[in-house]
Formats: sequence, C-alpha cells, structure tokens
Amino acid sequence: MSSQRHSLPVGLATALLLAACATADRPTVATDTAQASTEPQKPARAPLSTGRPGAGKPTPFADNEAARTVYFASGEVTVDSQGLEVLRQNAQKLKEDPQLIVVLVGHTDNLGSPAYNLAVADRRTEAVSERLRSLGVPRNQIRRLPLGSEESSKQKCDSEACRRSMRRVDLMYERR
Repeated sequence: MSSQRHSLPVGLATALLLAACATADRPTVATDTAQASTEPQKPARAPLSTGRPGAGKPTPFADNEAARTVYFASGEVTVDSQGLEVLRQNAQKLKEDPQLIVVLVGHTDNLGSPAYNLAVADRRTEAVSERLRSLGVPRNQIRRLPLGSEESSKQKCDSEACRRSMRRVDLMYERR
C-alpha cells in the first residue's frame, strides 16, 4: 500500500517532465529531398520566446533572417567585414533594449567529425560574442549555444553553396 501511495506522485512528476521536454523550442530542418542536393536547406528559425511578460513584443530583425546571421568561410572563426556590419546593427538594438538577450547559435557544415565541428562552432560563437562585447553589448545580454554539425549532419548537402549556408552563427532573441 505504501509503495502505491508514493508511485502516483513519482509517475505524475515523470510525465510532467517528459511533457516539458517534448515541447522545448528547437530549430527544425526542412527535409524536401527533391531539392536536397542542389539547393541549401535552411532550418526554420523563429525568435525564441520565454513566455514571460513582454515576450509578445517584436524582437530585432524577426522578419529579416539575413540581419541576424553571420557567415564564415570553411574552417574560419574570424568575423569578416559583412559579419561586422550585421553585428553593429544587432549591437545597437541590444544596447537600446536591456531586456533583450541574444542567443548565439553556432553551426558548421557537415564535413569533419562531430567533435571538430562542435569546437569550430564554439570558437565562432565566442568570436561573435567578443565582437558584440567590443561594440558595447553587456556580457549579461549574450548567451552562446554552439551546435556544430548537430543539425547540419541530418541534411543532405553535397554542394559548396549548401555547405556555405551552414557555416554561420544565428542571433536569436528572447526577452528577460
């Protein structure tokens, strides 16, 4: 009897935990195999939401993905002049609204080992973070999430144009 009394709360807690995990926001990847080898497939990216008050306010560049993406050359971890311009615009928005948090999501192409790609993605998010900080963005407004080839390894991508689109850091916004 005693074990039955304790198993109900444990079962409910487990079910709630699993339900919460199943609804976590994760980028999704398009899987149209007809275009897979010729056109890059980009994950559907939407601004992150915290569910807190103010979360309904628009986030910077929500409708302009290019203004929230810094691209990198193969194996490179330095921000080029185009990337710097993107970061200047984003830094301005972050400095204007201290309630904004930017999550730097680092991606790599699907070449190389998972460990190598994760290390490259981490160095890219670090480079973008340092550049934002040099532009006056406080550290407490920046989060890093290096994914490496975690998402890109699921894509069929055998052209250089496709792999080029994978080598990036996305700036995703949420509110405190």
